[in-house]
Amino acid sequence: MTSAFERHGLDHLSASSINLFVAQPAMWAMQKLLGHKSRVGPAAHRGTAIEAGVEMGLFDPAMPLELCQDAALTKFAQLTALSADPNVEKERPGIASAVAIALGELRQYGVPGSADGTRQHRIEVELPGVPVPFIGWLDFWFPDHGIIIDLKTQGRLSSKISDPHARQGAIYHAAHGNNEIRFAYVTPQKIGVYRLEDPRTHLARVVSIARSIERFLSLSDDGAELTAALSPDLDSFYWKDPGSRAAAEEIWGLAPEAAPQV
Repeated sequence: MTSAFERHGLDHLSASSINLFVAQPAMWAMQKLLGHKSRVGPAAHRGTAIEAGVEMGLFDPAMPLELCQDAALTKFAQLTALSADPNVEKERPGIASAVAIALGELRQYGVPGSADGTRQHRIEVELPGVPVPFIGWLDFWFPDHGIIIDLKTQGRLSSKISDPHARQGAIYHAAHGNNEIRFAYVTPQKIGVYRLEDPRTHLARVVSIARSIERFLSLSDDGAELTAALSPDLDSFYWKDPGSRAAAEEIWGLAPEAAPQV
């Protein structure tokens, strides 16, 4: 007997997927069941760019900091080349300093491990009671120390690991249970590195969310019907992408001309 996931063409889950289902189920359905992909904004591109510069500096300890910073800025320019978003220039100035701060902290762990010549490690883990596996990618794994570090970029420094990130870390721990999971939150001014405590509790929440998704999917084999049963919160930052908002207007009849006459 096929699972509800398989009937909807979903062969795996991920931390980002379950976290999106919790935060914005309507967007989750629009993306996963109807195939509409949302474009990310400058803040996400900033994170990708900083990670690129930090990765370069960690895997090559002799690499001058300035070259790592240049690589990050080049990556950001490439990712935002066609963007008209005014926040691009807001995000750019903090990139170089964030790379410097992150490398100053993370280089003390040494050179991360690599697998088959690749710098990122793919993980796939099956969890009890969930019919599809979880798939993800580790940022930096230091096997000699038994530590996995996930890098997060922020405008303001968090004082603790957020619940969505804790769920992500719990999945990593399930795949590599003999490793400690840490999250490195970096801003242009400072960095905080926090150890994930009690990953089993967070993993139980991961399984609970996955089962909720399965129950939702089992209500109908029609993805459009399931999506229409939800309603988007367009005030959320998740819906800032104009393409996603336009899709929402079409899917849920939110365009002004679709409003009922009073």
